[in-house]
Amino acid sequence: MKLVGLQLGAIAVLPMMVSPQSLVGELSVSAPANQYHFATSNGEALQHLTEIGELKLEGEPLLSYQETEHKQTKTITNGAQGIVKELKLGTHVSKGDLLAKLMSPTLLGVFKLDNQLTNVPKILWLCDSGRAFKVKVSYESRDRLFVTVQLNEHVSRVSSSLQAVSNTKLFTSQEYCHDS
Repeated sequence: MKLVGLQLGAIAVLPMMVSPQSLVGELSVSAPANQYHFATSNGEALQHLTEIGELKLEGEPLLSYQETEHKQTKTITNGAQGIVKELKLGTHVSKGDLLAKLMSPTLLGVFKLDNQLTNVPKILWLCDSGRAFKVKVSYESRDRLFVTVQLNEHVSRVSSSLQAVSNTKLFTSQEYCHDS
């Protein structure tokens, strides 16, 4: 018995998992959270340590005032990262006065996907007016992503524009925002 060997050239085609460059769906976000700072006593404003529109980190000072009764200086600090939206500009401070109002630069939301996907990247990008905003995926279910959107000083404008749009694209890379 004679065995004949046959050699065939073959190319193996293996499926590759390629992530799409964008995901389409409905993005629902919460309204930006606000933090308010009120005067706890009467006094005179000493120093404004910030400006309206400025992004302040947690613990950064906003303004200081001297109490009328005890002559102690009180410094109002930021409880969490926020953008200064209002700031008391006068020199006299009365107990209960609003000294500062800050808006959170971060929105929480749910992105309902048009198609079911698995292994969605943990970082996506929202594009608006030529700018890219980081979207962190906190949790992924079959057709929904629970996300945190970091908008910084653009939070008011972008959150308003998101309310008016029914379909949103999130991109897998910041680079794709320049093409959209």
